[in-house]
Amino acid sequence: MRVAYSAPMIEGHWRARFRLGALAAVAFVLAHDLVFLLTDRGSYGLALARTGHGDQWTGTVILVAGLALALAVLGTVRLISLSRLARELDAGDLIVRAGAIRDLAGHLVRAWLTILPVALVLFVGVENIEHLSVGLPAPGLSVLGSSQYHSVFAVFALVSLLAALVDALYQWRRDVLVARIEAARARLRHRAALVVRRDLPWVDRRHASITGNGISGRAPPRPAFA
Repeated sequence: MRVAYSAPMIEGHWRARFRLGALAAVAFVLAHDLVFLLTDRGSYGLALARTGHGDQWTGTVILVAGLALALAVLGTVRLISLSRLARELDAGDLIVRAGAIRDLAGHLVRAWLTILPVALVLFVGVENIEHLSVGLPAPGLSVLGSSQYHSVFAVFALVSLLAALVDALYQWRRDVLVARIEAARARLRHRAALVVRRDLPWVDRRHASITGNGISGRAPPRPAFA
């Protein structure tokens, strides 16, 4: 039986939001440091210190790195669990085709349109807070385009796209596994229904008019002359 690739079970909203939020935080940290590297090059460390990036920023980087590691571990465990379940349910007569490239592209675009704006908002907010923390005037939205910040949009767009690709590949693989599991479960439910209808000896197959009138178990009436 060949089963076409189908839409997966809807993932819990909290799980999807957590994953995208974590990837946005990772994209923000990577793009933030890359912007400073492109802008200040050899004086990268001094520029960070001058604009308030001290121990708090180091702690932020460590926290986000730990979050990224946890996300990678959870995603890997999830895919391994789904793969194991799919193998247990699969049979030789069941084939679910792999996801198409358009499915991957759809996941990529949706994730990118979420990760990019969140990462940019984080960048603007953090830069303003850090400037204020060292007595500098808040730069406002100028952090998105000034001589102090080089190619912000380009850097954030590229880094966010890479983060979105990670999310899209995860969802793409998960969708195929869930489709296999759902198809196998549907086949098992179908077979169970056939067993109930055809094979179980205690299923009464007499016409409803007979069983309903309660005459199916009666002996035939004796002749009057007997």
